[in-house]
Amino acid sequence: MLRSTYILLLILFLAGNASAQLYRGIKEVAPYKEKLAKIDNYLQLDPQQCEADFDNLYKIAVKEDNKTLLTVLEIYRGTINYYTGQNDSAAVNFERATNLAVEIGNEQLRSTASIRRLFVIDRNADAKIMLGLMTEEYDQAKANKDTLNMIYSLNGLAMYNERLDSTDRSIDLYVKAMQIAKENNNQFEYGFLLNNLALLQLRMKSNDDAYKDLQEGIEIAKGLENIRLELTLRENLGYYYMAVDSIELAEEEYRHTLELANKRNYAQLAFNSLVNLGVVERVKGNNERADSLMEVALDKAKETKLYYAIPAIFINRAQLAKSKKQFKLMDQFLDSAKFYSKYSSANEVQEAIYVLKYQEFRDKKDFETALDYYRKLTSFRDSMDHEGHLQVMRELQLKYDVEKKEKQRMEEKNAYEKQLDQQELDNARLRQNIGIVIVILVIIVAGFVIYYFRAKHRKEIEFSDAIVNKLEEERGRIARDLHDGLGQSLIILKNKFNTVNVGENEKKKIEEVDNSFAEVIEEVRSISRSLIPPELRRLGLKKAIEKMLKDIEQSTKIMVTSDLDCLDKLKLESAKEIRVYRIIQELTNNTVKHAGATSLKVELLEENGTCSLIYQDNGKGFDADKTHENSVGMRSIRQRLRYLHGTIKFEKPPKGIKAIIRFKVN
Repeated sequence: MLRSTYILLLILFLAGNASAQLYRGIKEVAPYKEKLAKIDNYLQLDPQQCEADFDNLYKIAVKEDNKTLLTVLEIYRGTINYYTGQNDSAAVNFERATNLAVEIGNEQLRSTASIRRLFVIDRNADAKIMLGLMTEEYDQAKANKDTLNMIYSLNGLAMYNERLDSTDRSIDLYVKAMQIAKENNNQFEYGFLLNNLALLQLRMKSNDDAYKDLQEGIEIAKGLENIRLELTLRENLGYYYMAVDSIELAEEEYRHTLELANKRNYAQLAFNSLVNLGVVERVKGNNERADSLMEVALDKAKETKLYYAIPAIFINRAQLAKSKKQFKLMDQFLDSAKFYSKYSSANEVQEAIYVLKYQEFRDKKDFETALDYYRKLTSFRDSMDHEGHLQVMRELQLKYDVEKKEKQRMEEKNAYEKQLDQQELDNARLRQNIGIVIVILVIIVAGFVIYYFRAKHRKEIEFSDAIVNKLEEERGRIARDLHDGLGQSLIILKNKFNTVNVGENEKKKIEEVDNSFAEVIEEVRSISRSLIPPELRRLGLKKAIEKMLKDIEQSTKIMVTSDLDCLDKLKLESAKEIRVYRIIQELTNNTVKHAGATSLKVELLEENGTCSLIYQDNGKGFDADKTHENSVGMRSIRQRLRYLHGTIKFEKPPKGIKAIIRFKVN
């Protein structure tokens, strides 16, 4: 429980101060700097006092359509939600801030929002993927000479490296961040980095170094007159005393922080100190005293509306009840924790419930029930890991989502412009009636011309489609001949060869020839599959595409995502299916062979009889208009699109390619 408590303090500390100076140097919010500074000050000490000032400033931003100010306020709102344990809401706020920052072209605010969103989804995410995402943010901040975001991204990199057991690398990253903070006179950031480094040193049993860093951090906090930073460092100093078995000194430190917090009327900090004192009493074996302090902390949380912190108190009291074998009381505390979990992390509460129930029945030697709860715990943790992976995938798709929203905005703008054009046309109809005869004549002539060229073009397409159909039929025939003819003959020949009796000295050569037979047979099968995928005829277009994408993911380091659900409802004729499959195959071949990508996405959507195929990767990209327009692959794609009566459009995302293909279903 001691370790979990100090982790809670660290998270609250980072959340409460992560917003410092985030609006520095941004001229669009200069008139509101005093109001933002007031919100920033409240945020560090008591977020609930922010609400009125925040709401007033938000109304001003909406009224004046100041999107830069709205971006800053979304970051603040996300930080407030994170501070109060509402991580899902915080993620939404940070994503909105990221979208707004991209829209207004402010890279500083985009980086700020994106880094904080990474911290929000940190708990269950794959550390290696998070490390890569945070590294990208650091590189971008470094390129923009954005020192504050360099510091915070380095802090995140240090945490992820520690999770990957690269503690030496973590220390180097903390030291690098501290050097940047010192060079740029970011004293507050230097102080919290000392705090984080000290906690890492405590986990590494480097207690003397941790003590030195905590003391230095306290002196910096005093110089800044930042009571929250000072109390956080002092609480972690108490953790140091606990680590070196100086229980009395730890208790003294926690009582000192409680006194300071009550004196300044900082409810959150007073609550933390009460929890820490309860932990001390529990370590000393004074369970009754520990429970009493937890009850006082509970009253403090209810009185000051710190509802998100209440589940942790009930979980702690449930642990105390279990240690005294008061299982009925333990269940009551767990029920209360679950009730208040709607204000915090319900997942963490549920996990704690499974752990305690498993331990309860294990202690009762009811191993069957204990095993049942252990299975529930394992299944729950697996689902949490899966959710963390989905959150990372959503982060990887964030830029794609931003582009999609921008496209929707442009479509709405175009629709509005078309409406204005229509009004102009209506006003001009009277003038147009004068030339109606001339227009009719022109239309008739143009109709004949268009009919002639369309008929000619249609014949060319029909001829081209016939060639393609014959080519596909010939591919199928060759594939069947290879598989049923040459392939079967090779298998029979291989089997006959294996029945030949040879001497001991010739066995090695026979094995080598047998292996060569197997390789040739597999090569024939591979050629057969490449000519015509068997899954397409046997299982349909969706399964064939999924098989192709799965093979790419298994044979390369590319992360593949897809959304092909609309194919379950579509009924395409065989000729159209093979063309859609070949188009996707051509695009993926380009990604695998030339793009150097680490992820790709294939999405199929259907609306009003039109199918949209959206293909995107994060590789090095290309200029479709200049470089690849006349390539064999591009001509192949456009040839197949003629049969589908479709179009292809390439957009230019910041990284990689994005192809949008549309064609009629019927």
